[in-house]
Amino acid sequence: MAVIPFQPRRPLAARSAVIVGGGIGGLACALALRQAGIAVQVLEQARKLREVGAGLQLSPNATRILRDLGVLERIEKAAVAPRALLVRDGRTGTTLSRSNYAPAARRWGAPFLVIHRADLQDALAAAAQEAGAAVALGVDLRSIERTASGVRAVVGQGDQLVAHGADVLIGADGVRSAVRSHLGFAAPPVFARRVAYRATIEMPDGHPPEVHLHLGKNAHVVVYPVRGGKALNLVAIVKEERAVTRWSAPGDAGFVHAAFEGWNPDLRRLMARAGHFLCWGLYDIDPLARWGEGRVTLLGDAAHAMLPFLAQGAAQAIEDAAALAGALTRETQAEPALRAYEAARRERTAMIQGAARRNGVVYHLSGPPRMARDLVLRRTGGDSLLKRYGWIYGV
Repeated sequence: MAVIPFQPRRPLAARSAVIVGGGIGGLACALALRQAGIAVQVLEQARKLREVGAGLQLSPNATRILRDLGVLERIEKAAVAPRALLVRDGRTGTTLSRSNYAPAARRWGAPFLVIHRADLQDALAAAAQEAGAAVALGVDLRSIERTASGVRAVVGQGDQLVAHGADVLIGADGVRSAVRSHLGFAAPPVFARRVAYRATIEMPDGHPPEVHLHLGKNAHVVVYPVRGGKALNLVAIVKEERAVTRWSAPGDAGFVHAAFEGWNPDLRRLMARAGHFLCWGLYDIDPLARWGEGRVTLLGDAAHAMLPFLAQGAAQAIEDAAALAGALTRETQAEPALRAYEAARRERTAMIQGAARRNGVVYHLSGPPRMARDLVLRRTGGDSLLKRYGWIYGV
């Protein structure tokens, strides 16, 4: 019998990590790092791990990673696997294009899902904590300090200052990242002159398991089921000069209904069922700005916030999490591992940011350009519409 020589495990670039931010990107990163054998402390400013945002779409590039992390089955219980994407004329309701998801899911080996953010966050939080990640809530980042052996985050926790040290620190704290600010990186979020109004609509009478994208002049609406099909997520995006900086500011329902006056009556009746709207301004960040220095790096919106016109914000944060865990296991030193992660991710996220910006222009066309767009949609619908983004979904 042949003797297999003992091969010691390659040392990790980091044995411990502090993650600032307990949203989807931070929790996905916590889970990925724990599965790589790295001790993790998550620091979250909110007093409860509760995501109050709208729904989101998970494409195969994200669900493939969630499957590898062992949480896809848990997530699918709260999600909906839509059967099709329908692009519709916002005023007439006419379907311009229909793309079936099942063939695309088979092609790229993972499903398309739609899910409420809170359900995804709950699943990731449970999995990360079961894997051994520690989570501290109600803490406020005060400073980031280099130490002889790594880095530490000093946070306000009640009336005390508490220091959390680790080999690396990861800022997963959103578009207005406190970590980015403490690093002094000059990459402020850029307002896109668009505001999103969102609502969750209870639907006892049911709704087709489909994603509906309604296009119009300077506005569009996205509707799809969430909560296992028990509710609808509706997001209406309009051109607006007034910047909204909060994630969940109260939305003026009267303004929303006035903005969509004259649109398809079925859509307007659906919007009328919303009890209230919350709103947030749409921002992105210079895609080629710095992500980190020393033993600190950024992840998700903190690194590359992008407009939602490709539904890739959460997916790219999940990709970041997997890429960062991979870099920390392949490399043997922390700083080279973080720089390798940043180099591997920057070009791809910049390309997706650019594509999302272009979609934002195309969605809101009017006049002859709108007519040309609709003609293209009618002629190139079906599988070809999703195939166009195979460079995103197939990775």
